[in-house]
Amino acid sequence: TVSKLIEQEIDAFYRWHGSSERYSFAGIIGASPQMQRVFEMISRIAQTDITVLIDGESGTGKELVAKAIHTLSNRAERPFFVINCGAIPDNLLESELFGHTKGAFTGAANAKEGMFEAAHKSTLFLDEIGELPPQLQVKLLRALQDGEIKRVGSNETVRVDVRVLAATNKDLAKMVETGDFRSDLFYRLNVIQMTLPPLRQRADDVTLLARHFMDKFSKKLRKDVIGFALETVEMLRKYSWPGNVRELENAVERAVALAVGSRVLPHDLPPHVLNSAQPQNGHIAEDDHLTLKEVERRHILETMEATDWNQEIASKRLGIGRTTLWRKLKEYNMIDSDEDI
Repeated sequence: TVSKLIEQEIDAFYRWHGSSERYSFAGIIGASPQMQRVFEMISRIAQTDITVLIDGESGTGKELVAKAIHTLSNRAERPFFVINCGAIPDNLLESELFGHTKGAFTGAANAKEGMFEAAHKSTLFLDEIGELPPQLQVKLLRALQDGEIKRVGSNETVRVDVRVLAATNKDLAKMVETGDFRSDLFYRLNVIQMTLPPLRQRADDVTLLARHFMDKFSKKLRKDVIGFALETVEMLRKYSWPGNVRELENAVERAVALAVGSRVLPHDLPPHVLNSAQPQNGHIAEDDHLTLKEVERRHILETMEATDWNQEIASKRLGIGRTTLWRKLKEYNMIDSDEDI
């Protein structure tokens, strides 16, 4: 029987944190003040054609922000085009961006339009813009300033109407100082700069995102996982998430896949997340202000969840008799008062 105490904890959790959908903005989830400012900026600039530079650590959701800007713009009816400047070899990147003519280089059997032509009247997102080689920085600058491009192997100018959004996890201003990035291109891209905060600076969003990913992967993996144990939530909030939202998503996917019962338990988390949140002595992470009874209650609750509420197995894990466990469950309102041993 699911205890009244567990139901109260679940209700309190959702009253406090709300549904993830409640805090969703154009597909991005966040209730923190930092993300609310990001949402406000997206709303203010989406309807313009202004160039935007989005910076932030890897995994913070830069492409999602770019997609949101496109979705809320006047160009939303056209597809959203994405190219990762760091994922394509330099000798192919120029052709991918600007296209090529037939016979322009070995293997160019046919003419091909590039991303700029394909994205005419739409939005082009240039991810990892800091990886763009110097010779292409010049061509990109011309495309931004004049709205014109030339295919590789052609002298013909093609007019394009493309809104460019760029993203980087590097300090482009420092790259300008060192001569690794053109200053004129930097200023042309940096008309509006949006900096996305790392997940460690918005702990309140961790639970919302975790809930969102739990719902997503419960459906995808056909699992009946409906929530997180209280200890699991605490561990998720305490971990620093160096890989940001992308790392959290992967961790929740793993946890949902491994979950046995209806809730994600601490041991379902990746080892590095679990270990970073636990004290060196291996005991349950505790709040300094918890009473001894509360520590005992949490330990019993976690053990019961881990054993799918099998009192016989749980009592053995706890090292107490089944009768003693039954009394404790009644004491902490984890079973109905009239339930037999």
